[in-house]
Amino acid sequence: MLPGDDGLALCRQLRAASDIPVIMLTALDDTEERIVGLEMGADDYLSKPFNPRELLARIKGVLRRVRGEAGSARVVRFEGWTLNRDAHHLVSPEGVVVNLSSGEYRLLDAFLSHPNRVLNRDQLMEILQGRDWGPFDRSIDVQVSRLRKRLQDDPHNPALIKTIRGEGYLFAARVARVASWD
Repeated sequence: MLPGDDGLALCRQLRAASDIPVIMLTALDDTEERIVGLEMGADDYLSKPFNPRELLARIKGVLRRVRGEAGSARVVRFEGWTLNRDAHHLVSPEGVVVNLSSGEYRLLDAFLSHPNRVLNRDQLMEILQGRDWGPFDRSIDVQVSRLRKRLQDDPHNPALIKTIRGEGYLFAARVARVASWD
């Protein structure tokens, strides 16, 4: 009952582009609708009327599952690259091990944890170093430049780490989380 597309089409679009958790909240209480919604990729489905505490409990449950999946995904793949988070081991699409400094590893891990989302310098500095940065601090820019070199991401036309003017950086890759190294 959304204007334009229906919720199922929106869920399908979200699933195609992201791993963001989806809870469908709808006035439709048909069993078939619930099944189709879950098959389209919804993490949960709740019909109106509902108790607000139940909605909150379902949101918390979905977030627990999502965080648990991300935490157990110790191997991450993107654009042919493979990162083993336990060993801090990055392997190129050609099978070559790429050595990363601890700062480069933490930056890559931050991007992999937030794919296709703009992260500004404040957010990156907080994730990487747990501190605020000054207006003239360019350490994040230096780390991004070094990581681009490691990932063979052309600084003049980057495909993986895009600079969004006035906003920050966007890791533009589809990220697949895998439970173990294989």
